[in-house]
Amino acid sequence: AIEENEEMGLSLRFYFCQLAKNDWVLHLDDDMEFTSAALDEMLIEYGRNPRRIVGRFGRNLQLEDPTNTFNGYSSTSTHKSSEVVLTKLMVMERETCSSFFQYSHLLWDDVVLHDGEGPLWNGEDIFMSLVANHIYGPPADGRPFNNYAMDWLDVWQADDSLKDYNNGKLDISGGLKGLNLLDWKWWQTLFRRNRHYSYRGQLWQTAKERLAGLVEPK
Repeated sequence: AIEENEEMGLSLRFYFCQLAKNDWVLHLDDDMEFTSAALDEMLIEYGRNPRRIVGRFGRNLQLEDPTNTFNGYSSTSTHKSSEVVLTKLMVMERETCSSFFQYSHLLWDDVVLHDGEGPLWNGEDIFMSLVANHIYGPPADGRPFNNYAMDWLDVWQADDSLKDYNNGKLDISGGLKGLNLLDWKWWQTLFRRNRHYSYRGQLWQTAKERLAGLVEPK
């Protein structure tokens, strides 16, 4: 898988997702911890409607917020109906993973390769959720989005003491914690996080616009 990782980056999870034997596939980051009750509740909720992505951490674009300087991206967790669900912990249909690569050409050259920030295909969770919205269509009950974030679930990130590095230097999003204006490493972490957020907002807006502009064969 080393060669595939170099060629596919963070989208590799969706490549191997296609090879799963089960119809439903659970995605999670390796630093996420959760209770069995949380997992049970998430799967029960997902079973009510598998034509969506369900997880713990959701995001919505906030273009109307004048204080947002990250192209509309916000790290604030959403509640229930959400445009995007993060791969930190989520469940989806196996067949939908193939759709990631069906539409990946929309962003590959200019956004991912040219403007990409961090590891290859950073923002893969945003794109996967937007593709799911595109192929499943709008919800029939009037909610803004099909995807569903269960922000009350008992899920947490593993303690930083388990990492073999500090200052978030290997964290995609910067791993920013606290306020330490006199530490240059803290500033590096802040700038890295800001670039990460801005890129995710750019990818989100571009993907949403290009998916909406597609004319699908009937």
